[in-house]
Amino acid sequence: MAGYAAAETPRLRRSHLRGHKDAVLCLCADASRLASGGADGSCRLWDLRCEGSRRSVRAAMVPGEVSSVAISAAREHMLLAAVGRTVYGFDLRSEKVVLQAADKTLPELAKDDINQVAIDAGGHLAAVAEDSGAVHLVDLNTWRVDKTLAGKNGHVNICSSVAWKPGREWTLASGGLDAAVVLWQRSGRGRKVQMQTDAEEESATSAGGAQLLNPPFVHSIAYSPDGETLAAGLGDGTVALLGPEQRLRGHLAAVAQVLYTPAGLVSAGNDRQVLLWSGPEPQLRWHHPEKVNWMAWHQNVLFVADLGHSITAYEGLL
Repeated sequence: MAGYAAAETPRLRRSHLRGHKDAVLCLCADASRLASGGADGSCRLWDLRCEGSRRSVRAAMVPGEVSSVAISAAREHMLLAAVGRTVYGFDLRSEKVVLQAADKTLPELAKDDINQVAIDAGGHLAAVAEDSGAVHLVDLNTWRVDKTLAGKNGHVNICSSVAWKPGREWTLASGGLDAAVVLWQRSGRGRKVQMQTDAEEESATSAGGAQLLNPPFVHSIAYSPDGETLAAGLGDGTVALLGPEQRLRGHLAAVAQVLYTPAGLVSAGNDRQVLLWSGPEPQLRWHHPEKVNWMAWHQNVLFVADLGHSITAYEGLL
């Protein structure tokens, strides 16, 4: 790609998971399952344990587009789904294949639309990011809001993404369209890190001119498995690394998703390019046919949700 160091195009094996009737908007994977949510008002649960037999084994129905789904091996009987301002909880111990109604509901939990729900490693709390900029912590044992993270050190615009830090230390990160990442403590105090526009000539622009650089809105964040690095996908086409402070440049449009995998850091941009990073340079680069909505990883497979009705599974990154 012009303006960037060349990266090998991998010979990836591609397959698809089919079951949704409209765009797949979100994904979440644990040790044996993949959950997906769609614009068709359904969540799907896919069995990933048997090679060659991946299929939707359960479905949960909700009254609207699913903006985020969450599952956790620590609480394997629960599926969370966000629709508008509400979070729905489904008990997967039910023998029904299609769950027509949620077992628990937090109606109008958020002031505005919810963008992401993420469950902590212990399965005790769910972090809920919403358009008002607030992050709500839901106690999954009592099904009540434990705390709302906001205020002068919080986001002043849409909170687009949340991520729990791996390990024993309690830290939650959030990213927003105020071009900020906030690192939250259990006390509710936050430390805001303001993203700066990347001024390199190769940065993504609105119309190709240096004076029209896109703002570094934070669209997606992800922690490395050791918790030492936080990656943020930015609107200026770069990936910001916090920990070892660094900018990764390889996209020609906003970075919509970032994800750490055993193969390395993967980023997906609105330029329909997916990059696997090795240090400061992309090791692999390939074209995805649609704009990427979400990514998830299971074993050696990268799952990608986009504007289409199916989920793409890429094998061969390891």
